[in-house]
Amino acid sequence: MADKDDDLFETVSAMADRLKLKGQERTKYVHDHMTRGGYRAIPQYVPADDGDDDDDDDDTPFFSRRRRKPRGGATNRTKQRDEDDDW
Repeated sequence: MADKDDDLFETVSAMADRLKLKGQERTKYVHDHMTRGGYRAIPQYVPADDGDDDDDDDDTPFFSRRRRKPRGGATNRTKQRDEDDDW
């Protein structure tokens, strides 16, 4: 399990650097290996670094991105109506 003195994050990050992973691909790689290693992700905000490569490649603001349509032809309205019928 996770240990305070464990260097897993540094090791995984170094491997991601070695593989030249960038952006979302790097984030997913590190996340997958850290959770498999017994850690859990706790989101936090830190000061932005101008040279930070972990940002999305897409410059579209988060709140204006379109949602994907649900699979199977169901809409959010249909899903909500189905959930409301469970009383």
